[in-house]
Amino acid sequence: MTIPPGQQDPYRNRKQGLSQNVMVACDFDMKFVHVHAGWEGSASDARVLQDALDHGFNVPPGKFYLVDAGYANTPQFIAPYRGTRYHLQEQGRVQQRPQCYKELFNLRHAQLRNHVERIIGILEARYPILKAATMFDIDTQVDTVVACCVLHNFIMLHNGDMTLPDRATMDINESNMKDVPDGDAKYKKDVILFNNLRQAGNEMRDAMAMQMWADYIARR
Repeated sequence: MTIPPGQQDPYRNRKQGLSQNVMVACDFDMKFVHVHAGWEGSASDARVLQDALDHGFNVPPGKFYLVDAGYANTPQFIAPYRGTRYHLQEQGRVQQRPQCYKELFNLRHAQLRNHVERIIGILEARYPILKAATMFDIDTQVDTVVACCVLHNFIMLHNGDMTLPDRATMDINESNMKDVPDGDAKYKKDVILFNNLRQAGNEMRDAMAMQMWADYIARR
């Protein structure tokens, strides 16, 4: 983002660049179901999620979202096991089957969350303005993120050409484009509600993972 000098400090992210923290929720049809934009780049993912829940984002009863390891594991937001192999590339590189229920759970978690990585990759390729600081006012920069997500959904709903990012012309000077951090690598325990739900989330995840493991062993 481009921010007036007197307002820059809260927007400074872990890479010392100026950005906004945007939370998105996606479905398996490669569409966004919620976009929460505008938080300062220094804000933790947990705080952005809590604010989204306070402003219209909801989880349908009996359902849950998959989240990365930077979030607390709760019944509504299931995270992978920490300290256990997770990334698909790592699984393929060692050519080894999961050795326990945690590894199997993390592998399947990664396979499903790959949809999120794909949709964000498509969005960034289609709309490079998302990685470039502009001279618009702050509100317009926030609205730009939401508009790009809405346009993406419109294209998906109407079976648009998803090869467009491969042949799109780059209208933005690459010197104005910046890499921004991924989500939090470690949960900061700064939202009491999520901390209080950790035990229930861990019990739910363990039950799911051990059932997956039992089914997996039975088929081997």
